[in-house]
Amino acid sequence: MSPLEAVFALRLVLAALLYAFLGGLLWYLARDLRGAARTSQARTQRLGRLTVVASDLPALGAGHHYPLLAVSSLGRAPTNTVAVPDDTCSLEHALLHLRDGQWWLEDLDSRNGTRLNDAPVTQPTPVLPGDVIAVGQVKLKLELD
Repeated sequence: MSPLEAVFALRLVLAALLYAFLGGLLWYLARDLRGAARTSQARTQRLGRLTVVASDLPALGAGHHYPLLAVSSLGRAPTNTVAVPDDTCSLEHALLHLRDGQWWLEDLDSRNGTRLNDAPVTQPTPVLPGDVIAVGQVKLKLELD
């Protein structure tokens, strides 16, 4: 094999390695994007709802419902998943999240507290379908789809 043929063969091998590297990189990126899309879709999937069962607020009547996400915040701020227009409710009042197939309610050190079935919530507490969550002057029932 002459030196020119050896250099040509070496170039072919290096080009093949470069294309294999780029192909592997593109495959890895595509796999990562598919995984990110699945994770994003799971975060925005509706997993049930909170339905108002009692309210002293004229703007929020019984029967009004809020769709839930895997992590839903409750409070007076409009950025919450469940925005409750109640002055007795804290801006960031409580957190309702799904963990291992079970809903959990957590009070976020609100000034008036959060109640589950008329019992104060002092630590993360499991919530079952049909349980009533009281935030300020509003009572919400957990319903699953």
